[in-house]
Amino acid sequence: MQMTTLERAVRRTGRLLAAACVVALLIAGCAPKLEEGDLLEKTGDTFTIRLTKKIDEPIERVWQGFQTPERLEKYSEQYQQTKLVKDEGNTKVVDYRVSTLGQVQAFTMELTLQPSDKVVKFKTLDSTLADIVGEYILTSTDGGKATFVTYKATQKDKVNIPAPVNVQKTAIKEAFDNLVAGIDKGIKSGDMGAAPKTS
Repeated sequence: MQMTTLERAVRRTGRLLAAACVVALLIAGCAPKLEEGDLLEKTGDTFTIRLTKKIDEPIERVWQGFQTPERLEKYSEQYQQTKLVKDEGNTKVVDYRVSTLGQVQAFTMELTLQPSDKVVKFKTLDSTLADIVGEYILTSTDGGKATFVTYKATQKDKVNIPAPVNVQKTAIKEAFDNLVAGIDKGIKSGDMGAAPKTS
């Protein structure tokens, strides 16, 4: 039996729709799993971010870990370089080389420590990819035996990123998860959770 031109067109359209559905499902499947209360939304070229992760260490040890961001490269494969450029009072400037979206991204961040509130405010000083402004907020939990790390930020693209938004969301969440895991690993090693050395 021979197919008519109309039948061939209908079948071709059906195959294209099926392929489009598979691609849509794959992209949707790439969206990161968020915890209750977390937010990771993009409007135009700007992400609004609120992510939280728990470290099973007291807040003072986690705070000490956040005071030594230059040590993170020892404890996270994603954070390939964390070089201290400036250390003045409660302000540090760090050059980062971070593996994300299949490439190594370079950026310089200024971190301002607020010890009384257990908050680290940060902003991008130099990046070709995005401008980020935000804070890490540490909150004691589990009767002082653990600490919530909350990452609140806005991230504005400086270039058109060719990856789908869900892939970008996954990259942002993975970078935060890897940062927290690296700090946790550094604390457990005794390196990042130790009181900063004084001269």
